Amino acid sequence: MLVSHRSKFIYTKTVKTAGTSVELYFEPFCVDGAATDANGKTHRHDEQVSDAGIVGFRGPDRPSSSVWWNHMPAADIKRLLGDEVWNSYFKFCVVRNPFDKVVSLFYFQRKTGRLDVDLTAPDPEQFERWLTSRRLPVDRDKYTIDGEFCLDDVIKYEQLHQDMERICQRVGVPWIPSAFAKVKSGIRPAGATIAQMYSDESAKIVRKQFAFEFDYFGYAESPQLAAALA
Repeated sequence: MLVSHRSKFIYTKTVKTAGTSVELYFEPFCVDGAATDANGKTHRHDEQVSDAGIVGFRGPDRPSSSVWWNHMPAADIKRLLGDEVWNSYFKFCVVRNPFDKVVSLFYFQRKTGRLDVDLTAPDPEQFERWLTSRRLPVDRDKYTIDGEFCLDDVIKYEQLHQDMERICQRVGVPWIPSAFAKVKSGIRPAGATIAQMYSDESAKIVRKQFAFEFDYFGYAESPQLAAALA
């Protein structure tokens, strides 16, 4: 998560939405010593608070002493900043089609050793077992408070650069596409498409758990998925 007192914005960080890449881009405008790109920034970052703004702790093994951290719920950010700052600053996050987001999360967690799956089974079978054996980590608390959407705008993963440019214009920072560093990519196999990975059962689970996102952000059923399940 980020807060910029200079540009008066708040960024809440969602899961598997290019959230770190977006965070890295806007981070220089939240620290002392303004910059116009994120080159040289790293994924791990200690909590940093200054007159310029706030950068939440980013990385594994978050210290218990951290007040601000990467995937911090919006309600906690609002409580700590206070109503005056929360209400007057421009607030945004990144969202992604839930069908795509969940596949990306599966491969990320498998790579990082967080899944207990039968690696001899085909990937779609592993994926469905994973979905049916646990509750998905829905991160709705990053953009809702008491069940209501609480931000001012969103960047859609599917039109990332277009929306990044629009948000940059809104908060008064330059948009430099060459400075947008894509991190944590290349984990998901190229063939792991939505149509390839989902069965009727796994699609039903995602539709149910992400009903708010499908409705509020206007994500329609994937034509490829619909054809595959027909």
